[in-house]
Amino acid sequence: MPATLLALLAALPAEIETPGGPLRTGMRKQPLLQPTQLGLRALEGDGCEDLVHHGLEDQAVCVMPVKHYAWWRTELNLDPEAFPLGSFGENFAVDGQDETTVLVGNIYRIGHAEVEVTKPRVPCSTLNKVWGRNDMAALMGRAGLTGWYLRVLKPGLVTAGQKLELLHEEPAGISVLDTWKTKYRSGKK
Repeated sequence: MPATLLALLAALPAEIETPGGPLRTGMRKQPLLQPTQLGLRALEGDGCEDLVHHGLEDQAVCVMPVKHYAWWRTELNLDPEAFPLGSFGENFAVDGQDETTVLVGNIYRIGHAEVEVTKPRVPCSTLNKVWGRNDMAALMGRAGLTGWYLRVLKPGLVTAGQKLELLHEEPAGISVLDTWKTKYRSGKK
C-alpha cells in the first residue's frame, strides 16, 4: 500500500497552558488545509522554540504514523477529540508507513518536494511538559513509536492527501526502528 500524507501540520512557537504551567513551544501543530511550501529547514508557518536541538536541516520535517494514535489513545485513556493529529509535534501524519517499513536513507517525492529519511525522532522532555507526564518521552522510546525525521533535498509545495512516492530505497538501509534500537536507545548517538 502506498504511503499517504493524511495531514500536514504546523505551528509557530507560542505560550500554551500545560499541566505544569505556561510553556512556550511549537509542539501543538494545527492542520494546514492548503498547499504549503516546504523549505530546506521547515514548512512555511512552522517553527521550533529550541533551535539548539530542533529545526536543523536533517530534522526539517517530523513524521508520525497515524496508526500510533490508536495505541496512544488506549495507553493514555484519551478521547480522540482530545488527541488530534499533531499532538506529538509532527509535521506529516502518514498512513501506510511506520518505523519498521521506512529505511534511513530512503528518498521520497511528496508533491513538488523531495525528502530523505535521516533518523528516528528522539523523544524530548518537551513531550513530558506538554502532556504533564514525567514518562511521556521514555514511554515513546520504549514502545519504539518515535516517528522519524526528513531532510528536504528539493523544496516545493506539499498538501494533505498526497502520496509519498519512493524515488530511492537505500540498498544497505536499516529501518527507523532498528536504527532507534541500536543507535539511540542503546545510548550510542
